[in-house]
Amino acid sequence: RACAFGWLASAVASRASRMLALVPQPTAWSPPHRTHERPRHSPRCSLATASPRDFAFRRLTPERPELPVLLFLPGIDGTGSAGATQWPRLASSFEVHALSFAPADRSSFGDVLSGCEAFLGDTAAGRGTLLVGESTGAVAALGLAYRAPDAVDGLCLVNPATGYAGSALSTLAPLLPRLPRGVYRAAPFAVTPLFGKRDWFRSIVGEDATTGPPPLLPSPAAVLSASGALADALPAEALAWRLEEHLRKGSAAVNGLLAAGGRAPASSTLLLAGGRDLVLASPAETSRLQQRLPGSVRKLLPSAGHACLDDARSLNLRLELAQSGVLSAVQRAHAGRRREAAE
Repeated sequence: RACAFGWLASAVASRASRMLALVPQPTAWSPPHRTHERPRHSPRCSLATASPRDFAFRRLTPERPELPVLLFLPGIDGTGSAGATQWPRLASSFEVHALSFAPADRSSFGDVLSGCEAFLGDTAAGRGTLLVGESTGAVAALGLAYRAPDAVDGLCLVNPATGYAGSALSTLAPLLPRLPRGVYRAAPFAVTPLFGKRDWFRSIVGEDATTGPPPLLPSPAAVLSASGALADALPAEALAWRLEEHLRKGSAAVNGLLAAGGRAPASSTLLLAGGRDLVLASPAETSRLQQRLPGSVRKLLPSAGHACLDDARSLNLRLELAQSGVLSAVQRAHAGRRREAAE
């Protein structure tokens, strides 16, 4: 693992030195298409006047009030666009929503939990609720489940970043926002091998990840375009903020709750670990969480890397939810809530 991160540092430097002269100028960030948006107290703004709370919730599948709600909490990119290959499979079982951060967002970990709790109290009132958290989003999902246990019926934590403090990533990642601007814009493509899937960024930058695999050898223009789009979606200032507030402080808070013991934050929990995750030690971390979360089910995905939600060959999320019993548990909770609401 240390070798992997050593490679990353040298790869960033060498790739950037070749690309700097060709790096495009930044373009203004435009939010993804939103079918269902609930602003949290603050309008869109520039990084110069960063907003304390600038996130929203998007509905990703048709409105189906008779179904339970699945809320997806994204990784460090914050776009909420991952999972494009998974949600169509789940559309018959859930009304799927995703949390999405603007680059200007400067919400604290507590702000995120408060906003999500308010969203569940509104959209998911009287319905079953499943939280799906990926990486940093898994930290938020656990925090939300502890904060509002009566509002969460199931958890699915994918390559959870709860072990961030003890990882090599905690040393390397804070250095990335300090890179020169041009190097930072070239860096995202250089880290692709660590994510275990060469097109892991397609959904993040607005490409359709369901249309088939990308070329084996992308053109230089495609490389620069992808790196620039990723840097626009997650500017250096935003990355620095999320690493500190959402990841370091958030994981510390959640690990404190885990250490304190008590009842499990959700009645049914699925832990998914990519066997080829080179970003975090997900197999070991999910084993640790399984010991801390009584009744949880752990599944190792041997061929999956860190960004596995868009890797349909390595992960069928609906199948894993069904086989683990999480799907049926949320459906039972949903039926019970519907009966209570009808009485």
